[in-house]
Amino acid sequence: MKIFIKIALAAGVSLSSFAAVAAFVPNMTAAQVDAEVQRSLIAGQSLSVIAAGAKSAGVSEALLVSAMLGQGLSVQPVICAVVEVGDPKSVVSAAIAAGVAPAVVTQAALACGVDPQIVTASTAAGGPQGGDTVGGPSGLGNFGNSPVPTFTGGGGGSVSRS
Repeated sequence: MKIFIKIALAAGVSLSSFAAVAAFVPNMTAAQVDAEVQRSLIAGQSLSVIAAGAKSAGVSEALLVSAMLGQGLSVQPVICAVVEVGDPKSVVSAAIAAGVAPAVVTQAALACGVDPQIVTASTAAGGPQGGDTVGGPSGLGNFGNSPVPTFTGGGGGSVSRS
């Protein structure tokens, strides 16, 4: 009888885990991903399990990170969970796009083991493309350019020496 109970318990755990993973489906809207993340959290699923389920259904890192952060979760656990199953550069960019300060994202990503070069490229000044946008994509901007002189006048006065 004890063996039967253990088998039933194991089957129940397996099915409940499968149900949480199977809840994400391809082509979900942001609202659907938000709702599914919320349901999964209420059901007690770990962020890693939620991330794996979403990724297996083809949910983008951007939607998943946004949905998790929208639930009020801390940045570092969200980044760590999604980096486990997703592209680290996309995860870092998604966190910044969700409104998290680049310094906070950098600290969290490095703590999760993301390659520092990826973090630097994704969080560099100038927007989501990194430092290549400083002064615009063509490199034109105010850096190193002299302003156009605005003075006019032709003198006309005289200097007297006494």
